[in-house]
Amino acid sequence: MNPVLLSLDLSSTTIGWIILDGTVRDQGTIKLTGADIADRCRQAFAAVGLIIETHPDIDCVAIESPVARYAKAVIPQARVSGAVLARAALFGLHAIEVTPSQAKLALTGRGNASKENMQARAIACGVSGEHAADALGCALAALGRVKVAV
Repeated sequence: MNPVLLSLDLSSTTIGWIILDGTVRDQGTIKLTGADIADRCRQAFAAVGLIIETHPDIDCVAIESPVARYAKAVIPQARVSGAVLARAALFGLHAIEVTPSQAKLALTGRGNASKENMQARAIACGVSGEHAADALGCALAALGRVKVAV
């Protein structure tokens, strides 16, 4: 039995997501709007809750860790990640954090793959969009760390 993962690639303005159960069952991209980070956190909290409610068989959440590549962006990204982690926890879901290099390695075989490489490989798996491609890599990296009790 394959675990059902909700995998998320988060920024402070966009959430890429996929549902993986051995194959990609569903996917999407959510735009977070507005200048106020608290509003974007509320949007992320609500959107992830809706995804989880729509897919009640989710076993675990995989989330890409915030990266301090751009210091100005990491704090808002971390706030959105915190809102999403809190929402998952309210559903009793365990979260696995994956670094961007782990996600790249899992999807392309190279931990330093470019966005273009990620997207090309994701398209071959039926996933479209930059953030959804990163979410697929995150799911693949997390898969080996998920244990489902039956």
